[in-house]
Amino acid sequence: MEKQALQQASIELAAISHRFEPAGDWVIKGLSSTISQHEFVAVVGPSGCGKSTLLRMIAGLLSPADGAVEVYGHAVTAPRDDVGIVFQKPTLLPWLTVLDNVTFPLKHKYGRVSKAESEQASVLLKRAGLDGVAQRYPHQLSGGMQQRVGIVRAMLLNPDILLMDEPFSALDALTRERIGFDLLDLWQQQPKTVVFITHSISEAVLLADRVVVMSARPSSVVEDIVIDLPRPRSQQTLQHPDFAALTARVRTHIYAQVSAD
Repeated sequence: MEKQALQQASIELAAISHRFEPAGDWVIKGLSSTISQHEFVAVVGPSGCGKSTLLRMIAGLLSPADGAVEVYGHAVTAPRDDVGIVFQKPTLLPWLTVLDNVTFPLKHKYGRVSKAESEQASVLLKRAGLDGVAQRYPHQLSGGMQQRVGIVRAMLLNPDILLMDEPFSALDALTRERIGFDLLDLWQQQPKTVVFITHSISEAVLLADRVVVMSARPSSVVEDIVIDLPRPRSQQTLQHPDFAALTARVRTHIYAQVSAD
C-alpha cells in the first residue's frame, strides 16, 4: 500500500453518495476510495448495490448527490476524452465491418480515420486474437469475438482510464476466462488505469491488483483487498496457494451481505 500511495492518483472518490430521486433511498452512501495510475481495480458486491452507478459517476454520466469524484485532481462534471467505457454488450453496428466498427468513434469524433489509426486498429485486433477478421461483419463473429471487438474499440482511443461494466457477463465460463487473459495482455502492453465491475469473485481476483468489495444498499466499501499474486497472470495463477484464500476472503463478505438481506 505504501508503494501505491507514492503513485499518481488517477481517480479519487471522496465520500460520494447517490440516490435517483431527491427523497429516494440512498444507493451509495459515503463511499471513498483512491485508485492509482495504471492500477487494475475490480469492484464486486451484492446485486443492486450500485456498482454500475459508481462507474457512471466516475465516467461523468451521473453526478453524486454528495461528495466528489476527481480524475487527475480535477472534479468530474461531464464525460472526459481520457476515460473510455466498455459496457456489458459491445453494441456493434451490424452494417459495418469489424475494422470499421473499431474505428467508428474516431470517424464520428474527427470526421476521418488516418492510415496510422487504421494500422493501429489492426495491431490491436491482432493482439486481441482477432487477426484475420477485420473485414467480417458482427453477425459472423461469436459472442466472445464481438466482446473483444468492443474492448479493442475502446483501447484504440487510447484512454488513460478504462471503465468496464461487467463486459464478460453474457459469455460462458471458458470464453470469459480466455477473454480475461486477452484483456490482461492488452493492458500489460498498453498500461491503463482499469476499473472493472464484475459479479464473478474468481474473475476479480484473477485479473485485479485490488478488489474493492461493496456492501448492500446504502453501499459503501466493506474491504479493499490487495491481490498480491505474481504477474503476468495465467492458468497457473488459479493454482497459486493464495488464490483460493483470496477468493474465499471476498466471498465471505458477499455472502454475509446476501444473508443479511
